[in-house]
Amino acid sequence: MVDSAPEEKIGVSAMELLSIAGFAFLIGWMFVQFFWLFCDFPSHVPVSTRDFTQMWAFIGIPVGYIALHLLGRLPRFNVFSTPCVSVELVFAVALPIATFAMYNGALIPLPVVCALNFLAGVAFAGLNLSWLDVCSRLKTTGYGRFTGLAYAGGTLLFALAALSPESMQPAFIFIYVLCSVGLLVFATARADGNDERAPLEATADTWKFSKEVEPSLFMYGVVFALTFVFLFNFGPDYVFIGLLFAFPGALVIALLSITHREVGITSIQRILTFVAVAACVITPFASDAVQLACACVVVAAWAALVTVNSAFLVKKSTFSRETPLFRQSAMRLSVLTLGFAAGWVVATVATMIVGAHAGVFTTIRLIAVVVLVAVVMLFLPVEKHHNADGTSPADAQGGATTVLNVSMSEAELFEARCDAIAKLYQLSPRETDILRYLARGRNAAYLQEKFTISPHTVKSHIYNIYRKLDIHSQQKLMDFVEEFPLEDAEVRKA
Repeated sequence: MVDSAPEEKIGVSAMELLSIAGFAFLIGWMFVQFFWLFCDFPSHVPVSTRDFTQMWAFIGIPVGYIALHLLGRLPRFNVFSTPCVSVELVFAVALPIATFAMYNGALIPLPVVCALNFLAGVAFAGLNLSWLDVCSRLKTTGYGRFTGLAYAGGTLLFALAALSPESMQPAFIFIYVLCSVGLLVFATARADGNDERAPLEATADTWKFSKEVEPSLFMYGVVFALTFVFLFNFGPDYVFIGLLFAFPGALVIALLSITHREVGITSIQRILTFVAVAACVITPFASDAVQLACACVVVAAWAALVTVNSAFLVKKSTFSRETPLFRQSAMRLSVLTLGFAAGWVVATVATMIVGAHAGVFTTIRLIAVVVLVAVVMLFLPVEKHHNADGTSPADAQGGATTVLNVSMSEAELFEARCDAIAKLYQLSPRETDILRYLARGRNAAYLQEKFTISPHTVKSHIYNIYRKLDIHSQQKLMDFVEEFPLEDAEVRKA
């Protein structure tokens, strides 16, 4: 058996725990500031005005991602630079400072409050992208564990702030974002995979997304936003209970990662489609209590999708370290948030025209879920459409197909599979050599003697192979190599 050290490194390290805590503070800040702060304050403001005010935060998030995508094309731009982080921090604390002033009797014009919400959304985009980049540089393959535990922890932090006196809630927002930014600066400089990170100035598009996923993500965002506005319009009790259900949704993804359950993102999307559609269809015919329960189920589905999508982006980025994650994934992150913003805009307009609890609002949500089902049926493939990194095998190999000769011996087939895996998953020459011996059952001690390298170097190579292949034991690696498919594009009989 392989030396256990690589498995230990794949476990939760102190730096990963610290980073999870920092990301959780950001999520807690987001929950309190975006969904809670104005759900019942100021009390004399109409519900439609509150919807309109919060709408600008959700418009700011995709705008922030799109701006980061454009800035990411510039080699000199660095999302971790002091000016960039300072701007994000100022944007993030501006709204709680204004809220403190409002609690003390200051009259702040509505346009100013809307602008501060917009800036807060931009700040969240930058900080969220930064934390995912940090995750991509940790010595871990538990990406779902990272994002899932962060969102679950952020939900608990939200509950702590929401249960505190109203006058103290802006202070929690202020503390949460300061803690998150402080830990971000610390983790950025000390992430244990910094020695393997891509050059900060690299801007090449080293991987692409499959276009089948984005339309579905957009429609998920629309449906989720309509549900959040439903909770928002019913008042703080509904908002509080509903947001708590982000905890089980995120925790499910974390547990799948912790237990190494392999579930593809498209499979999870199909499950969440069924859950969200069923909940929205039941809502019009149910009592208030059942309607709340259905909304809570949709919130749990939202948390699961957000965490698994974020984990997928981190996982994808680790397969090619030629370009930093923050330059690659901003546009993909914008898709779900664009849908959320569109859904919140539609719900706000409906609330302004027909009222917060009119039947028209329910009809709009039913139309949205019908469109979601149609989009999923049209775009999501029936079979697995990409590898673990989101690319097709043909794309990853430059469009070439492996030619298999049926006269090849078992040893030649083994070598061909190892070569194909090394090319597909971008293993280095030394990692490819070590892969061959690991797939034959050799252990770390044998590799150390065979290649005349130190135990630390052996463990590092084994860890990198496991990470790139997303495999967690030597037996799984042996099975993976043995079962790896070689395309019969041109079979030549002997």
